[in-house]
Amino acid sequence: MTGDGGAAGKINSRAGLAVHVLRLLIVALALQPLLAMWSQEGLIFWFILLSGGVFIPLALPMALYRGLPGFNRVFLLSTLLLALSLVRFSGRDAALLALAWLICCVALALQTWLVFRQVWSFNPGVLCLAFAGVSPLIGSLWLVFHRANWFPLGFDPLIVLLTAAHFHHAGFTLPLMAGLNAKANPGCWTRFSCVAILVGVPLVAAGITCTHFGVLRFVEPFGVTVLVLGALGVAVSQIRRGVQIRSGLGFWTRTAFIVSGGSLLSAMILAMGFGLRHVVPNWALTMPQMWMIHGTLNAFGFGLCGLLAWRGVRKESGTGL
Repeated sequence: MTGDGGAAGKINSRAGLAVHVLRLLIVALALQPLLAMWSQEGLIFWFILLSGGVFIPLALPMALYRGLPGFNRVFLLSTLLLALSLVRFSGRDAALLALAWLICCVALALQTWLVFRQVWSFNPGVLCLAFAGVSPLIGSLWLVFHRANWFPLGFDPLIVLLTAAHFHHAGFTLPLMAGLNAKANPGCWTRFSCVAILVGVPLVAAGITCTHFGVLRFVEPFGVTVLVLGALGVAVSQIRRGVQIRSGLGFWTRTAFIVSGGSLLSAMILAMGFGLRHVVPNWALTMPQMWMIHGTLNAFGFGLCGLLAWRGVRKESGTGL
């Protein structure tokens, strides 16, 4: 029986890998027009697609998610429709295609809520994992707004698109890894990181809105400061996990942790400078520089390497993280 179970596990693992590869191939075929779109919206589109097609599927086994029948197939189809909405269509047609991705994110958020109800813990680490499951829903809603050419509260189209990208990445991977660190290494430092992130994300959103309307301009730099402090806690935790040679983790897993933590540290220093641009203008990069440098560090350095590192922990230690 044990042998049969091991064989079944290998088959399921290979099937899961095949699904990921198929998803990437389909998305790559749909994204050919994006190869010439590295400026302005094109790069941000790539960030959103990478989150939907790669990062979220990689993270699901570690989040508050227990799996829904046929969800992988639905996820694959919605990722393809998401790609098409960004590169092949515009206006109403693009919004309808993006709506499929929104519905998929609604299903993910509902599943996260159902699991959270079973756990029902106000532990900051658990709350961060729950927030990670809901964040793509917020991002996908703003993406639908952008593709429908509807810009709430008079925000610039680029700001609407960047909001969608942030909730697909920083709003997803940052609380996810904060929660994983708190689960693996409970303590004041990891709890503080989780609380700061849970408070900082809505504060930054409120601060950007206040700045947009020219009121309470102190809210944005204050929110950015709180969020950066929480992110620094995650960065230090990731780096510490990577440099622990006796942790039992493999070389590549530890290297991924170090790259992830170092990338987040660099990205948050840039975010702090941009958040304080009204106080200390010389510290801030321009908006295009921010999404090129800060966005790339967050997506590939912190997000991708961090997810691969935690999957390595899951595989090597068998802890179920």
